[in-house]
Amino acid sequence: MKKYILIASSLLCLAFTNSCSESDLELESQSLDNIEKPLTEEKIQMLLSGAYFNLSSTSAYGTEAMIAGDLLGDNLFVSTQNPSYLFTANKTYSATQGDIGFYGLMYNVIVACNTVINSTVASNANVDRIKAEAKIVRGFAYFTLVNYYSPSPASGVNQEYGVPIVLGNYDSLIQPARSTVAQVYEQIISDLTAGANGITATSTSKSILGKAGAELLLSRVYLTRRAPGDAALALQYTNDIINNATLYNLEPVAQADYFNYFASTNDALSEGQSETIWELDQNDNANIVTGIGSNVSLPGYYSRLDSRRCLLFTQNFYNTFTTGTGTTSTDVRRGATATGATSLLISTGAPATDTPKGFWTNKYPRLTSADAASNQQPYFRNIKVLRFAEAELNRIEALYHTGQQALALTELNSFATKRRGKLYSSTGAALLTDILTERAKEFYGEGQRFLDLKRYNLPIVKATNCVSNCNVPAGDKLFVLPVGQGSINANPNLKQYPGYN
Repeated sequence: MKKYILIASSLLCLAFTNSCSESDLELESQSLDNIEKPLTEEKIQMLLSGAYFNLSSTSAYGTEAMIAGDLLGDNLFVSTQNPSYLFTANKTYSATQGDIGFYGLMYNVIVACNTVINSTVASNANVDRIKAEAKIVRGFAYFTLVNYYSPSPASGVNQEYGVPIVLGNYDSLIQPARSTVAQVYEQIISDLTAGANGITATSTSKSILGKAGAELLLSRVYLTRRAPGDAALALQYTNDIINNATLYNLEPVAQADYFNYFASTNDALSEGQSETIWELDQNDNANIVTGIGSNVSLPGYYSRLDSRRCLLFTQNFYNTFTTGTGTTSTDVRRGATATGATSLLISTGAPATDTPKGFWTNKYPRLTSADAASNQQPYFRNIKVLRFAEAELNRIEALYHTGQQALALTELNSFATKRRGKLYSSTGAALLTDILTERAKEFYGEGQRFLDLKRYNLPIVKATNCVSNCNVPAGDKLFVLPVGQGSINANPNLKQYPGYN
């Protein structure tokens, strides 16, 4: 008889009561102890839901993984008025101190997915879908781990320091060593490919990682690894998403809707939109499990209306957007003025103690309502993780790497035009720089900037609003997070990344 493992620290499963807010990822009431029961179709669905909730937790993409992707980059800083996440902001983290760390949590996700994938529940269309989805989630978890706890595959540095690959069911006695970076990427590609091929139906829920999500992640993986032939594969996957957008319930967000897509207080204008490929489900049930609330949340740190506000974008970043007068010549991702009611970057109330003053983002409103007639509640807006815009920009990047620079430039300017953005005329290496600049404008606050710098072996240069490690050269150990000392102590086969010993 298989052991069906339900451990609180691993799956974050809590018993839910009836509520006015429904979740796309409901968990059934279960004991939190190990119990001897055979797996069933219902139980593997519950385990998969547990994996999603772990991904959505405040220690993962519910808050800290999203913050890390910007705070470790070059455009975001912590205000001196209300400091938080200073180990990360100053890059003074070590094996014994830090304020962000999702190493163990990602393995909790992997444990749950392994149990689903390895189960012997009789095959049917729904079971096959659950297992395929679990492979996509597992691939995403491994990609998160290798992105932060290993060097870039294109760096050529310390490539033996991948992360441990664990594919078996839960076993408290195993002590896995690090796999190589190349081996981890092969596993990620295997999982995402199998998951994409195993999904036959298109989900109507944006809270589910389906075929389009797997293909978008594959394009990101290939553009990160950049081995021979990878750019062509990235182009293939982005083309499939774009060419089959209607089938996948996708459509790029209109220029006129861009502000409301992020900043409207009406969830009906922001959640479940055709621009979104995958978003984290936030509601009163989900937030009990994920821990999102007044103490830890993206709106708590980003919104100028929250008492914990502390994360601002730099004046230099603000100035990269077009600065013409009037809305017809102002990038919708910035806003017409620094104090405008429909500006996504705003200086209103920015602390004068920061030199120079920064800009809040309105991408994460604190108070929202389910619709125009409902009462507003804090921290309930779904968190966007994967968007159609990335498929468009990944295609442009893949065009560049497959020798189609003229077409890449044309499509880059077409994309910028949709946002009323600056147009480009570059070629060669400067064109790639412009592509990355456009990505920075599109995805600020969405956890991608640091990863873009890292995958291209670019230095992290913070010219202002920086206390320490303001110019981190490419290949530096600070591009790789240290594994916590507790994990090192518990597993003698797990080697710390060089420089943190």
